[in-house]
Amino acid sequence: MKKLSLLLACALLLTTTSLTSAACSPEEAQKKANEFAAAVQKKSQADPQGYAKIMQELQPQLLKLQQEQNLENMCKFYDDALEKLK
Repeated sequence: MKKLSLLLACALLLTTTSLTSAACSPEEAQKKANEFAAAVQKKSQADPQGYAKIMQELQPQLLKLQQEQNLENMCKFYDDALEKLK
């Protein structure tokens, strides 16, 4: 599960560069994606059970966002996900 989560985070990092939106710039989304990837890694090492529970909740959202390619929604997801990972 840890590897899948990291792969999904990396995939989101790659897709953010091609998305456009007035509310959230590609640069801002990229920054949030990097913060998310770091938080995922930190949480998985510090609290594997908590990490697994949070990622079970976040993975369906993550997959949906990859398909939508809506930068504003991605930024909101990253903000919400970072709060949960703290």
